[in-house]
Amino acid sequence: MAQRHIPSFSTGWRGLYECAILELDRGLLPDRIDIARRAILDRAEEILTQPSGAENGALRTALHALQILEEVTEREKMHRGDN
Repeated sequence: MAQRHIPSFSTGWRGLYECAILELDRGLLPDRIDIARRAILDRAEEILTQPSGAENGALRTALHALQILEEVTEREKMHRGDN
């Protein structure tokens, strides 16, 4: 997979996160999760010097939700016998 640069504006990561959470196509889901995760981590790095409690909490929650979604997707894939 080619690396893509994703701009990380304070609301940019939210849109990418929502796209991942709402993606119904299991073939596209891993890429959506990866892109959203990178945008969230980029934003978290940007605000390290100027912590915003509410956004920090939202970033942590979003990363946790993506992790769960990724785990569920992997379990479903293993259950179906996909590689």
